[in-house]
Amino acid sequence: MATRMCTAAAVLCVLATTLATAVLAARKHSPLLEDNALPKKGYRVTECQFGKQLKEIGSIWFADLGPPFGVMYCIKCECVQVQKKRRIIGRVQCRNIKNDCPKPNCEEPILLPGKCCKSCPGEDAKDFVQDPPDEEEKSMKHFAAVLTGQSTKSSSDFRKTDFPPTPMQEMGLDYVATGRFTFYKKHLYFSFYTNKPKRPRLVQFIDTYGNIIEEIALLSSTSYQNLTGKICGVWRRVSKDYKRLLREEKISISLFWDTAIISGSLYRFRALDTETFSSLLTGDARDSGGTSIVSISTISPSIHVQIMFNGPFTGQDSGSFLVKLKYAGNERVIIEETIRVDKLTNGTVVVELQSPVTFSDLNALSKRDVVVTLEAKQSSFKLQGVVVPRVFCDLYQTLVSSNGHQIDSKKDRTSGVAWAFINKDGALEYRVKFDNNAVTELAIVSSESRVSALDISETIVQNWSNGTVSTVGPVHLEQLYAEELSLFSASSGFKNRFLWRPVADARDTAGAMLLSSPDERSMVGMLWITVDSDCTLQYEVVLSGSNVKNRIFELYIEDSPILLPGAPVFRRLLEEFEGPTLEGYTIGLGQEELLRLNVNIVHVDLWDPKLGQSILKTEWKYVNVPAICYVREAGAGDNDSNNILMNDDETDHPHTPHLSCLHGQKYYQHGAQWTSSVDECFMCNCHYGRVICDLIICPVVQCTVPSAKPGMCCPTCEGNVFENQNISTNSCLLAGQQFQAGSSWHPYLPPNGFDTCTLCHCNNTSLKIKCQRMDCPPLECDQRVAIRPTKRSCCKVCPSTLQTTSKPTGPLVQLAQGDQQVNGESGSDLEILTNGGCSYPVGGPYENGQEWHPKIYSHGEVKCINCKCKDGKVRCDRKKCPKWSSCSDPCCKSVCRRHRRQLFKF
Repeated sequence: MATRMCTAAAVLCVLATTLATAVLAARKHSPLLEDNALPKKGYRVTECQFGKQLKEIGSIWFADLGPPFGVMYCIKCECVQVQKKRRIIGRVQCRNIKNDCPKPNCEEPILLPGKCCKSCPGEDAKDFVQDPPDEEEKSMKHFAAVLTGQSTKSSSDFRKTDFPPTPMQEMGLDYVATGRFTFYKKHLYFSFYTNKPKRPRLVQFIDTYGNIIEEIALLSSTSYQNLTGKICGVWRRVSKDYKRLLREEKISISLFWDTAIISGSLYRFRALDTETFSSLLTGDARDSGGTSIVSISTISPSIHVQIMFNGPFTGQDSGSFLVKLKYAGNERVIIEETIRVDKLTNGTVVVELQSPVTFSDLNALSKRDVVVTLEAKQSSFKLQGVVVPRVFCDLYQTLVSSNGHQIDSKKDRTSGVAWAFINKDGALEYRVKFDNNAVTELAIVSSESRVSALDISETIVQNWSNGTVSTVGPVHLEQLYAEELSLFSASSGFKNRFLWRPVADARDTAGAMLLSSPDERSMVGMLWITVDSDCTLQYEVVLSGSNVKNRIFELYIEDSPILLPGAPVFRRLLEEFEGPTLEGYTIGLGQEELLRLNVNIVHVDLWDPKLGQSILKTEWKYVNVPAICYVREAGAGDNDSNNILMNDDETDHPHTPHLSCLHGQKYYQHGAQWTSSVDECFMCNCHYGRVICDLIICPVVQCTVPSAKPGMCCPTCEGNVFENQNISTNSCLLAGQQFQAGSSWHPYLPPNGFDTCTLCHCNNTSLKIKCQRMDCPPLECDQRVAIRPTKRSCCKVCPSTLQTTSKPTGPLVQLAQGDQQVNGESGSDLEILTNGGCSYPVGGPYENGQEWHPKIYSHGEVKCINCKCKDGKVRCDRKKCPKWSSCSDPCCKSVCRRHRRQLFKF
C-alpha cells in the first residue's frame, strides 16, 4: 500500500518505492505507482509531469532522480491516459521491473552499465526499450480544416464540450474559420483565419467519442499575429495514439468565442506541401464556409486550387458547382470550371481544379486582387473569398556572420540576427539586428539569376534594419517558401540563407535576440525566449560558427535588480546541450522567480563548461509574464513539491544568500557592515535584505580638552603622537574597518548594533586589537526593578537614580556618561524613546521604568492590569490574587467565586 500512495512528481518517492519493493521481493509483480500530478492549468490535459519534465501520453522512460541517484534503470515509468468526465488526462505510472528480469543461465551473472537485469558475460541483458524514434511525422505533416457551426448543430455534439451553449451563445451563427496544422519536432503547430475581428478564447481537439484530448487557451494577440491577421498556437508533444487518430482523420477541432462555437474535422491534403496562397470562403447561408489551398508554378505559369467546404446539402446525393477565379476590381475571369460531385453529405466536400495562367495573374494573387467563388448549380448556395497569403503561421530566420576570409580584422566582422514573414497585405516584413554599425549595404537575394534582388539598404539605421517590401511577387514568394532566399551584404562580407520556422510560444514574441560577445567574434547566436500561458519558460537557441558542432554548452538565465557593484545576481541553469541548436523549456518557476524576471534586469548567458567562461550573452529587455502566473491556484500549496522549504532554520528568510541591501548606490551582501556613505557618523549593516544604520557611539578619550576634527565623528586628543601619521600603515583592521593606532572604540556587532559593554583598543606598537568586557558597579536596589537609562546603556541603574541624574549634552553619546546620565525631564517623545522609553497605542510614549493601567476606548482604564516600560519593552500583567483573597477587591471577585464553588463541591 505504501507504494500506491507515492507521487512520481516527488523524486524521493521513487527511491522510497524501490526500497519498499525490495522488502516485498516475494511478490512476482510490483504494484503500480500512480502519480498525483502537480496542479496544472485547466487547458493542459494530455501530458504527464515527472519532476521537471513533461511527457506525452504513451511515452515510456526510466526514472531519472538526478544527482546523486541518477537514472533508476529498474523503475520503468509510463504516461497513461485516464478518463476524467469527458476529458482525457495523462497520469504517470511507475513500477519496479526487476522482478520481470529473466533468470541468467550462468553461475556468475554480471550487471552491465545502464541495465536493470543481470546477464551472463558476453550476452546482452534484456532491455526495456524506451520511446523509439518517431518517423511518422514525415508521412503525415500537413492538415487542414474548415470550421463552421454545422458539425455541432447537426449532431448531438453539445455533449462533446464542457461549455454548453448559453442563451447568448449559439452554435455557428455566421462564424467561419479555416485552419492549417503542421508537425514540427513532435509538436503540432496550428494557425487560423476567421471572418471575425474578435479573437477566439479557446481551442479544443476532440476525438470521435467526444472526449477532449487537448485544450489550449488563446491569449491576447502578439505583434506577429496583429501584422498577419492570423491566430497561432501549438499542441506540444502529441502522443503516438493521437498521431494515429490524425492519420486516420478521426480528430475534430473547436474554436470558442463568448457568443459562438464552431467545429470541423482535420483532413490531410498533399497540396498543403506546396501551398502559396489561401482563402477563407464565406456566404449568406448560416453554418456554411470553406477554404481554398492555392499552389502556383512560376517557371511555366500555372495554378492549382483545391477547395474544401461545408454546406446545407441534406437530401442531395450529387451536385454540380461552378468555380471561378476572377479579379476583384473588374470581374475579369482567370479560371472558370464546372465540377460535378457524385456524393454530397453534411460533411466536408472537396473540389479541385488546375489551369495555366499568365504571369500577371500570378502577380495579382500576391496583391490580393483575386477572388475565389463557388456556386451550386441546383440552389442559391454560394461561397466566396479573397486569395490572401497562406494561412500557416511561419517565419524565416537566419544568423548573420561575416566571412572570415573576406574580412581580415576581427573588429570589422559583423554578426547579427534576421527574420522575415509575409504580412496580411502580402508584403514582406523583415527585421535585422547587427552587433555594430559597419553595415551600409543590405539586400535579399536568390541564387537563381531570374530572381531580382530586393535592396533594403535605405532602411538601415545604426545597427538595425526594419522595413516592408510591398513589391514581393510570386517568384520571391516561391523562393522564400523553398528556403532559397538569403540576406546579403557585399561590403560586410556575408550571405546567409533564410530558414523556415513555425510560429508559436518563443517565436511568437516581439523578436529574436542576438547572442554575441566582443571576445568571441567567430561565433554568433539567435535566441527566442518567452514565458507562455502555462507559466513555462520556452526558449530556442541557434548557433553559428566554425566550432559549434558537437560542442557542449550551458544556457543560463540571470537577473539582478540594478546594474550596480555588488548587486545580487540570481542565476539559474536552464539546460545543457550540444550545439548548434536547442529548443527546450523549463517548468516549475516560482512566483518569486517570475516576478523578478518581470521587474529586474535579465540576461541570458551561453556558458562553456569546459573553458569555465561565458561565450555569448544578451540582455532580455522585454519580459512579459502572463498575469495568470501570479495567481496561486487553490490547493496548489499542498501538492507543489517545488515550494517545499527544506531548511527549517530559515523559515523566515528562505533565500538568505540573495537578500542583499542597496545603500548609497552600492549593494552589500547579507551580514556585511560598512560606514555609511551618506553620513560617516553612522555604521550600517545588511540583515536579510534590510539596511540597519546606527549612530557611532564614541568612547571617552583620555584628555581634558578633546576635539573633533573635520570628517571625523569621534573626538581625539591634540597631543596624540599618531595623529598625523598614515592611518593605513599605523592602524588595526577589524571586520573590514580600520582603526588608528592608540584609539579605542565600541565594537559594531550587527544586527544588534554597537556593544557598549565592550571596549576595544588598538595597541600603539604591536597594532593588535584587544577587547575587554566592562564591569558594572553594584546596584543598591533589586536587580528585578533596575532599568537601563538608555537603550544603548551597558549597565543598569536603580529607578531612584533617575531623579538625580542630569540630561546629557552634545550630539555624542559617551561610554562613561551614557551609563550614568539620564534625562530627568519628560522631554519630547523622541527623547523618551531614545532613553529607553516605550511607545504605546493609548497614552504613550512612557518613560523607562514608568507603570500605568492600560486604557481601552470602549471600557476606559483597566485597573486590574498593570503595564510597565522597561528598556524599551512593554509588559502588561493582570493583578495577582491570592486564593483566599477577600471579595471586596473588584479585581479578585472572579477568583473568590471560583474558589467558593470548589469548596462547595468538596
